[in-house]
Amino acid sequence: MNGRRFSGWAVGVLSLFLTAQPTSRLTAQHFAIGPQVAFGDYREVSSNLHYLGTGGGLKATVMWKKFGADVVLSKVKYKPNASSATAEFDASEVDVRLRYYVTGPVSAELGFINRKMKPEFEAQSVGAVTFGARMAYLLGPGVNMSLNGGLLFGSKFSGGGTTSALGALQLGLGLTVDALHGRVLVTGDYGFQRFSRKTNGGSGPLPAPIQQSLGRVGFAIAF
Repeated sequence: MNGRRFSGWAVGVLSLFLTAQPTSRLTAQHFAIGPQVAFGDYREVSSNLHYLGTGGGLKATVMWKKFGADVVLSKVKYKPNASSATAEFDASEVDVRLRYYVTGPVSAELGFINRKMKPEFEAQSVGAVTFGARMAYLLGPGVNMSLNGGLLFGSKFSGGGTTSALGALQLGLGLTVDALHGRVLVTGDYGFQRFSRKTNGGSGPLPAPIQQSLGRVGFAIAF
């Protein structure tokens, strides 16, 4: 699937971003990593194909001067929550975002998402490049909130279909709380994705949208 190309591209960019920094600077940067529990809501085509799931994940964050990067891995087991949905499936997702501080609370983001379904074709695997913005706020001592939004470009689906230039978007909310003098952080985030996908079986374009909401709660160790 072409989503794998996005994975290779983004991992290469992330590696270049990290290795391009001198070692002394890397040791001075902020780095945090930790596990998360994930809760998902997935829909395809209509509300009749509705699934709910739980799972786990891992989140890593790097910040250095005006640069930042988030790498989030998750795996959710979805179960049917509607009469038309009969099969269970696992959704494994990689979400990588690179950030550059612009001004005020605003940073620009570039990255990719790659979601793989197993068994294949029980639901749509998808890969896309992400581009958007992030706004970060300090709510109080040790409490940080972020809002992000953007478009998903070059979307590729395992079962075919296309989206328009503005037909795929994502929105997100994040919260980080300092639980132990900057060394242990409580993390939480919520992400929403919608692909206004259309398919064509020969009788003309038909709407076949894909939508996922994913919440994650966990903790991270900061270095």
